[in-house]
Amino acid sequence: MRSLLSAALLLITLAGHPQLSVTVHFDFNKYELTDAARARLDSFVIAEKQDSVAKVILLNGHCDAIGSNIYNDKLSKKRVSVVKEYLTKNGLANIGEEKGHGKREPLNRNRNEEERQLNRRVEISFVFTTSLPVPKVLKDILAGSAITSGSNIILRNINFVGGMHQFLPESQPMLEELLDAMKTYPDLVIRVEGHICCENGPQDGTDQETGIRNLSEARAKAVRDHLIENGIEATRVNYKGFGHSAPLFPYPEKSSEEMKLNRRVEIKIISK
Repeated sequence: MRSLLSAALLLITLAGHPQLSVTVHFDFNKYELTDAARARLDSFVIAEKQDSVAKVILLNGHCDAIGSNIYNDKLSKKRVSVVKEYLTKNGLANIGEEKGHGKREPLNRNRNEEERQLNRRVEISFVFTTSLPVPKVLKDILAGSAITSGSNIILRNINFVGGMHQFLPESQPMLEELLDAMKTYPDLVIRVEGHICCENGPQDGTDQETGIRNLSEARAKAVRDHLIENGIEATRVNYKGFGHSAPLFPYPEKSSEEMKLNRRVEIKIISK
């Protein structure tokens, strides 16, 4: 498994400061806080009151797979409301977003009670509001001496429709950055590498558009096709799908953030 601390792996985050996450869990079909949840929230409140860094709290509620979407949407929102009320009552009022996702964003496949318990949760994350340096664009990072043949760079915010190789609209800025970098450095040769989350093993996922079990490969190819369609020579861009063979976080992923980080596109520098 690749280390998050590897010197050759650079995380390009267009969204700004990295988010941290705390999770509290709930009993089946309940939205009341358990003793364990209260203890976790109490520790969180103490830590936040001692932290001087300005941030906004985000609350995202989730359910297991039992029951209808309508019912679980309501239940997840009740769980968020209870957590918000507890935090507010204990002096944390800087809550900027509250969402109930029902059963639409599971951490696993809900195959047994242990897995369902992990899905009955509210995730507490943060957006930092202090001024931060503007991150470098991709072509500036590629100009650095630390990037050599064999280096891997994760391309943040290249996202796809679930189970497909079709880009979501938020992918466009990063795709344009990559295209700009390829045009700026005409000797740059890369391999686009696709990765997926949420598989118990190294195998690839099924592409729902084709029915073929090559989802990570199809997504890597989609990035390559975008570059070629916009004027980059095919000989400068290879691609490969790695399935779930090189996750940044082990299966089962413990949060939606870990799932997102595992579900990624990288480029490997072949020559520059």
